[in-house]
Amino acid sequence: MAVQRTVSHASSVEKQSATHVEGEAAEDEYLPLFPLLANKTLEERQLIEKMLKRKLDWVFLPVVTLMLLMGYLDRINVANARLAGMQEDLHMSDTMWSAGISLFYVGYIITQLPATVYLAKGLPRWQMPAYVVAWSVVTACMAAMTSGWSFLLCRFMVGVAEGPFLPMVSLMTSSWYTKEEAPLRMAIWHAG
Repeated sequence: MAVQRTVSHASSVEKQSATHVEGEAAEDEYLPLFPLLANKTLEERQLIEKMLKRKLDWVFLPVVTLMLLMGYLDRINVANARLAGMQEDLHMSDTMWSAGISLFYVGYIITQLPATVYLAKGLPRWQMPAYVVAWSVVTACMAAMTSGWSFLLCRFMVGVAEGPFLPMVSLMTSSWYTKEEAPLRMAIWHAG
C-alpha cells in the first residue's frame, strides 16, 4: 500500500513538472508576439504579472461587484414598488403582476447564450457598459409606466438587457485570471 502511494505521488510530481515544462514551452512560443515582454527576464515578467493582477483586483473587481449589486437591487426593488402601491396605481391584477415578474426571467434566460457567443467575438470593454446603460435606461423608463402592459414590457426588456451581464463577467474573469485565481475572484464578486 505504501509503495503504491509512493508510486502514485511520484507520478503526480512528474505530471506537475511535465505540465510546468509544457507551460514554459508555450510561454517561450508566444513570447515573441509581445515585443515589450520579449527582452524581460522571468522575474521582471512575474513582477509585471503581479502588478497587473493587483490592478485588476482594485479596478475590475469593485466595479463588477457594484454592478452585480445594482442588478440584484433592481430585481428585489419590484417587491418594494408593489408594497408602495405600484400594482394598484397601474390597475394590475395579481396574475398580471406575477406575469411581469416572470417575464423578467424569460428575457434574462433568452439573452444569456446569444450574448455570451457575441461577447466572445466582440469587444467586452464596449459591450459591458452598453448592457449596463441599456438596463439602466429601461429601468428608468419604468417611471413612465401607465398600464399593466407597460409593466410587462419594461420587466421583459430589463431582463433582456441584464441577462448577458453575469455570463459576460464570468467570461471576463476566467479570461483575465488563471484557473487557480478565478474562483476566489468570482466568490468575491458574488459575495459583494
